[in-house]
Amino acid sequence: MATVREHDYQVGVFAYTGSGEVVLVTNRKGHSWILPKGNREKKRSDRLQAKREAFEEAGLEGSLHYKHYDFQFYDKSKKLRIYSMKVKAMLNDFPEVRERKRMVTTFDRAEKMVKEEYLKIIQELRKRIF
Repeated sequence: MATVREHDYQVGVFAYTGSGEVVLVTNRKGHSWILPKGNREKKRSDRLQAKREAFEEAGLEGSLHYKHYDFQFYDKSKKLRIYSMKVKAMLNDFPEVRERKRMVTTFDRAEKMVKEEYLKIIQELRKRIF
């Protein structure tokens, strides 16, 4: 069984709009809706890497909150550090535009569309931020 070390985690964003909707992207295979996230970079802070993932995967620009939230996935081998982001702009041209779909939707609809591990993250951050 794999163990989680302090540096074994990904970073991502919980992106929301001023009208109180959440932004989701598809995974690269297009099979499921997820939050923008990616692997850590040794030479970049987690906060900056999260902002980069939001841009690369979803074309998002916005204000990243300083506080992060750590979540453990069910198999205990994966951890996800999430920063909340209030979206200021959604660009139509971004690095992974041909690999992913992007959706802006209500929290209720998002909770019905994501896999269970993301469902818990969305529910928890919805309570904390709104």
